[in-house]
Amino acid sequence: MNRIVATCLLACGLAASSPAAADSFRSLPAEKAGQSTPLELKVVQYDGNSNGLITVDVKNPTGKPQEFSAKGLYFVPAGNADQAPQRVGAVGPFQVQRPQGPERRDHLTIAPGATERLTLDVYCIDSHRASPGPGTSFHIAKDRVPAPLMQAIDAGAARSAAAYGGVSAPAAKPAVQSEVWRNRDKKWIELDGEGKQEAGRK
Repeated sequence: MNRIVATCLLACGLAASSPAAADSFRSLPAEKAGQSTPLELKVVQYDGNSNGLITVDVKNPTGKPQEFSAKGLYFVPAGNADQAPQRVGAVGPFQVQRPQGPERRDHLTIAPGATERLTLDVYCIDSHRASPGPGTSFHIAKDRVPAPLMQAIDAGAARSAAAYGGVSAPAAKPAVQSEVWRNRDKKWIELDGEGKQEAGRK
């Protein structure tokens, strides 16, 4: 009996500590509707719960420089959308890894053939779902958050975060998260990764 219990505990421990499944490079949705971009993105790691940091690799497979912006990007958890945890969306400037330390940027020019490792501040966008965790696997959504919702979130986040040192300040995270949920719930817009959990929200 003790051997069975020990085996179960070991199996549960291994499952809880297992890393998220590796993502593959996927097409990056363009910043503006009607446009296209050759850039590709893959998720490397998520570190957080209801909000946190998502590390991504962005690749430029072309022979020309290409512009990257994180505005409106969101990420869909792997698995069945009917039971999946919250999707997460990027808010504020992202971090670029540089020899002298990370830099905050709104846009980045990626050189021909280069791959940049970036870290994005992300916030959960489905207040009715469970929170993701560090073991949650994500992939880039097939589109971006529509401009009106993105602009409302950005404006609300900037306003609520001002007293805490700005949108990128760690102390501002609870205020920014509240603005994301408030604007998202005000008028429901269907996004990539909808499931039965969203029934009746439109």
